[in-house]
Amino acid sequence: MEITKKFLQSLLDNIQDSIKIVEKDRTIVFINKAAQETVGKKLLKSVGNKCYKEFWHRKAPCPHCIMDETFKSGSPQSATVKLEENGDGAATMELSTFPVKDSSGEVVYGIEIVRDVTERELLMSELVQTRTLAILGKYSAELTHEIKNPLNSIAIQIHLLQKLAEKADTRVQSDMQDIIRVLKEEVDRLNNLSREYLQISKSPPIELQKSSLHAVLNTVFNLVQPLMSLSHIELRTAIDTELTDVLIDREKMKQVFLNIINNAVEAMPAGGILAVSMQHTAAAVLLSFTDTGPGIPQENKDKIFQPFFSTKSTGTGLGLTVAKNIVEAHGGSIWFERQEHGSTFFVQLPNILTQGDQ
Repeated sequence: MEITKKFLQSLLDNIQDSIKIVEKDRTIVFINKAAQETVGKKLLKSVGNKCYKEFWHRKAPCPHCIMDETFKSGSPQSATVKLEENGDGAATMELSTFPVKDSSGEVVYGIEIVRDVTERELLMSELVQTRTLAILGKYSAELTHEIKNPLNSIAIQIHLLQKLAEKADTRVQSDMQDIIRVLKEEVDRLNNLSREYLQISKSPPIELQKSSLHAVLNTVFNLVQPLMSLSHIELRTAIDTELTDVLIDREKMKQVFLNIINNAVEAMPAGGILAVSMQHTAAAVLLSFTDTGPGIPQENKDKIFQPFFSTKSTGTGLGLTVAKNIVEAHGGSIWFERQEHGSTFFVQLPNILTQGDQ
């Protein structure tokens, strides 16, 4: 019997899923290594204790526990739950419970198997988004083509109108120039929006050249400094000046940094601090952008890089999606972390000096 028990323990300890067997009052009678590691205690200290105390730190059985139904009905049950991890990020778990009956058919034990399917859910989400972007790209290309011709015609008419304005009476010339200026701005906005629609559906063409990230950041800082001053936002930098040139598309990376910084500025309408840092190792360069705004709500954390998601009434929801595509086309990654006050966006890029060299 002892050999059988040791064999069973060894067998189930080699299963990566968390497995435990409980009595009707939730006393743990068996627990495998995977379940034991989630508790963080030695095996003998968990056996004999209540599962709701060991796993959920509760004084009473968990409400809506599917094990209740297994003991009542004598049938297997299943559920999928999301668990918060340290308040940031969630793990997705599949729970399955099975009855163990005695000779009379009464359920005397319940088996619970918990499987972490977080990675699978993330892969499925990425697959869905990839397919969505592929479909969106097809229609975006068609829509952009249909919009392009009318926009070209409008641009030509604006040019002719400008010629007429130059010959117009001075009393109306100023008004006509204001109207033409607004029309030009709106045509440019539609052209830029059309280009963004195309960029979100595919990896943007990258022209890699040796460039200084420090110089790119300084260019961006000079562009946004007037807006930051008007918004009463202080810029603090900690830039690693020892970093040599890296292989990037200078204009594309400038677009990435502008998108991130503009979002940070808009997140601090009453003013605040934007801290930008850059550090490097032999393999990678890491940039961080930290604002002191209200932070990104928990319910929005999985939507930030999705196309067309925006919390601003006038936002297109494309800026961070385009930034993500550009960074990934460089072989890098972009992500964010919620802070106690504000948010931090990270951009990590390969520390490549020449093509093929790292």
